[in-house]
Amino acid sequence: MKKIKIPSLVTTMILTVVTISFWIVFSVIRIFKTEKSPDIPPEILNPLKASYDKTVVDKIEKRIYFDKEQVFETAVPATSSGEL
Repeated sequence: MKKIKIPSLVTTMILTVVTISFWIVFSVIRIFKTEKSPDIPPEILNPLKASYDKTVVDKIEKRIYFDKEQVFETAVPATSSGEL
């Protein structure tokens, strides 16, 4: 008795339907499982003022000052054996 071979297009369509079904089921499960986003107070959501205050920037630049003694060496010294 000869076996009837299923065309490859039918096999592809069946796998596609199964894949889409799983995708839909898992998407619905994810929707029900995810937590609601937290409520954020309106004070935090207010936009920031985008004004440039030169005096504040000047004060910050004046406060940051390093002497040569305060600047640290950033290079790693090599040992005599070549290992760190």
